[in-house]
Amino acid sequence: MKRMLLTYLMLPMMLFVQAQQQGQWADKAFAYIAQDSLRQAEECFTKAIESTTTTAQRAMLLSNLGTVQRRRGRLHEAIESYTQALALVPLDATLLMHRATAYMALGNDDKAYTDLCNVLDKQSDNVEALYYRAFIYTNRHEYGAARADYKRLLTIDPDHNNALLGLALLDQREGRLQAAELQLTVLLEREPDNATYLQARADILVEQQLFDLALLDLEAAIMLEPGDAHLYVARAELYLKMKRRTAAKADLDSAVALGLPRRALTELYAQCE
Repeated sequence: MKRMLLTYLMLPMMLFVQAQQQGQWADKAFAYIAQDSLRQAEECFTKAIESTTTTAQRAMLLSNLGTVQRRRGRLHEAIESYTQALALVPLDATLLMHRATAYMALGNDDKAYTDLCNVLDKQSDNVEALYYRAFIYTNRHEYGAARADYKRLLTIDPDHNNALLGLALLDQREGRLQAAELQLTVLLEREPDNATYLQARADILVEQQLFDLALLDLEAAIMLEPGDAHLYVARAELYLKMKRRTAAKADLDSAVALGLPRRALTELYAQCE
């Protein structure tokens, strides 16, 4: 009887000590994150998980662990951590979003799509889920579904520039080049110093054989992002269409100097001869 009573009295103390340890490890983990010491943060979150017994806290810590692992580029481990958390709190929208983005980073769009659909079943106005699902639909060439998600997103957030860019790229893929160009022009009126928008519009202008206008956009983009090797490749490709081989070769040389492997540009170099 005395032993049972002692055990009963000790249990709250043991739980208190465990909770205290879990809190200390979690605090250390967040401190390491603030210092960008992600390896140490991962170790501390693992210790905190080992010290907790409550479902909600364990799920939260597993989610934090997964996010640190994702930031470290350890995507498979991150997905496993999110999956363990979801086993404790099934269909949690935040966890599903985290796992979906990890799946997408691995190129596993099918599993990401399932998670995104589950998010949208619970939160039909989730802007992030709509954006990523539209992106997946575009990759699948399901343009009608992609357009529906982008338009739904824009009714929620009319100023979502990435969704507007997505619609412009859909117009381009479907051959509506003038509509795509107009959409990019609207985006550039909002953000005239956005090199991504300039390159996107240049691509559309090239498809319309408007080479001089495309060149203006690429030149402006390179002025904004002179360290982007891919912009030089894009301009080299345009120069080749314009029969300006010397200028094209100079841009390819610039891309190589910025770090692109020369062997990846072999065909373009051959066209400069």
